[in-house]
Amino acid sequence: MIDSSVFAYYNLAIGLVTGLGVCYFLFFKQTVVEYQQYLLFTVAGLMLFLVGGPVVELFFPSFVHWLHGAAALSVILGLYDPVEKDLRRDAWADVLLQKPIQIREQAEWMLPIDDAILELFNSKELVLTPAIIAYNIEYSRGEVNRRLRTLEKRGFVTKVERGKYRITALGKQYVTGTIDSGPLTPADER
Repeated sequence: MIDSSVFAYYNLAIGLVTGLGVCYFLFFKQTVVEYQQYLLFTVAGLMLFLVGGPVVELFFPSFVHWLHGAAALSVILGLYDPVEKDLRRDAWADVLLQKPIQIREQAEWMLPIDDAILELFNSKELVLTPAIIAYNIEYSRGEVNRRLRTLEKRGFVTKVERGKYRITALGKQYVTGTIDSGPLTPADER
């Protein structure tokens, strides 16, 4: 039975738009580096509520409360660990707060390898060679060498001596999310 009230169609439209927005941020923007199982439970529950609720309300209105209950259960399982009887407070804090790359937007010139390099430098506070960097971030030495030259031109790292680099204050500020990366001119991409 189809409920033809304007309110039901409005709910469906809002649910679809919001659901598309959630999908966009999950799959096309770098909001979360590593998806955890609990995050997927929460997102599945939200999507079920946002999109599934209005669809069920239109076609099977008597089942809408069952669907909302299933959606709420999924969200709760994402927020609470029933086995250990513990809120996932620390896990959600790691997802939402501990990784500045999740909340900062990379400049057009930057690649994922740039963040990996800068985070390695920032975490170790050491002078590193391209070979050691490549080994630790699982990229080739050639890729690391090319990106180090670009990062050096932008002022994010500095060459200490031949073949050895260190992160600069600007690089540290970028990793912590306190500055914008800014555009790179085409002349710098050599």
